[in-house]
Amino acid sequence: MRNRIFGGIGVIWGGAILVRAFLIGGPQGTGSYAAGQMGGFVFAGLLVLVGGYYLVKGDGKKQT
Repeated sequence: MRNRIFGGIGVIWGGAILVRAFLIGGPQGTGSYAAGQMGGFVFAGLLVLVGGYYLVKGDGKKQT
């Protein structure tokens, strides 16, 4: 159950970051600031993917 909760949090949190990124139009600024923002967007994408996996997979135990 804990994995599903953390998976849901990851999907919501990562999704919110990605929605904000799409609304502002990608990385703003130049140089290392833009690179840091792009790293944050990649991290958000990973949060959505891995969170979605654990949200669907659950605890990995068979329910009897």
